Amino acid sequence: MSEEKAEYKVTHGGFRTGAGRKTKYEKTVVMRVPDKYKDAIKSLIKHLDDCEMVDKNYSSVKSQPVFIRSLQDKPQKVTFIIDPASKF
Repeated sequence: MSEEKAEYKVTHGGFRTGAGRKTKYEKTVVMRVPDKYKDAIKSLIKHLDDCEMVDKNYSSVKSQPVFIRSLQDKPQKVTFIIDPASKF
């Protein structure tokens, strides 16, 4: 039996340029957040996406309230408001 090694190019697995799920956002980050706040953060992102086209010609847009518990387990109601007319 010959001791020659068969050379072949691996075509699966590993890093490939352009591979993976694409995002609709320019740049994303991975962040650890308490599980209790997961729904509030998802609601904030949804509200920001829904209000993307709001400009000075629109009145303020208020999200539906999100009910969460604080880290001290106190109930809280969180609401997000987009007010394009105000200046920060």
